[in-house]
Amino acid sequence: MKFTIVQHDLLEGLQKVAGVVPTKSTTPVLENVLFELVDQKLKLTGTDLEVTVTTEIHPQEIQEEGAVALPARVITEMVRSLPDIPIQIESDAGYKIKITTDQGFYQISGISKENFPEIPAPNENRVVELANEQLARMFAKTIFAVSVDELRPALMGVFIQIMNNEFRMVATDGHRLSKIVDDGYKGSEDELRMIVPPKAVQIALKNLDEEGNTRLVIDDSSMSFEFGATRLYTRLVEGQYPDYERVIPRDNEKMMVVDKQLLIASVKRVSLFSSQLTRQIRFSVVPQKLTILSEDVDVGGEAREELNVDYNDEPMEIGFNSQYLSDIIKQIDTDEIEFQLKSPISAALVSPVRQQENESFVMLLMPIKLSV
Repeated sequence: MKFTIVQHDLLEGLQKVAGVVPTKSTTPVLENVLFELVDQKLKLTGTDLEVTVTTEIHPQEIQEEGAVALPARVITEMVRSLPDIPIQIESDAGYKIKITTDQGFYQISGISKENFPEIPAPNENRVVELANEQLARMFAKTIFAVSVDELRPALMGVFIQIMNNEFRMVATDGHRLSKIVDDGYKGSEDELRMIVPPKAVQIALKNLDEEGNTRLVIDDSSMSFEFGATRLYTRLVEGQYPDYERVIPRDNEKMMVVDKQLLIASVKRVSLFSSQLTRQIRFSVVPQKLTILSEDVDVGGEAREELNVDYNDEPMEIGFNSQYLSDIIKQIDTDEIEFQLKSPISAALVSPVRQQENESFVMLLMPIKLSV
């Protein structure tokens, strides 16, 4: 293998695939990136066996095709440290890699392609296409609520439902839930359900910053995202996703509207004085006023702030985990937030005061039992 490529192009490709490569693995070959030079293109591949990313680059000059796997950390950091100049890469029969530039010469030991895992690909029996901007928005609005509890593996991913007239994403960890629906989606397929692991979602988000569409290729146990010259393959999380609709309350009739920025700042300050164990803050709401309180009896900390709100129902108090509440508030795009409340022991619904066109976005937050 022998070719010349510009530093910027190679670094961009390496950054696309290196994120999936484990820094330490019981299978050392997974710590490598596979370089394949074929059909006038350089194909880079990284994998942890659950998620695989491939991308293609066009070198300046190709003198000899071939393939070799190189240590991901070493090659990425080495290329990153170079200026934007041409780089010549050449391998010998023993998979020794010589890297030559105008500034110097470097050598790395690689390994044979035969030792690298076979690159999987789902059967193209189900293909869905979605705009990058919409896919990125829906992932960003749900990934924060994915569970990390290994005892509930079905919750350790973003749940996707694709129907004829809806594209849904849902995530929940049992304490909070986020559901976003694209009502403008039009498809012709039967309903599809899948649970996408968070690592795949996070890598997908890094590839959805350009205009255009992404093809989703889906089969029973895996799916792939095709973003131009880059493909992300992932195994799907096994298991049955719970009936999330059952936990979303339909009778929360106490409406409170509050300024987003004022609430974010107030929750941040008041939560500094809450218990480090429970992170509990208390909402005490009466007509036109919200009082946010916290107390840490162990250290004698206490805080209280008041905000003007739009609320005309009976007074009530409800407790929340301040970190979960902050995470939810940050997802709101509008200047004001709507809280739909029922009682101190019922889940609160949080949503923007105005939904985007063809979209329905709502989040659920479970309360904390108020300490006396």
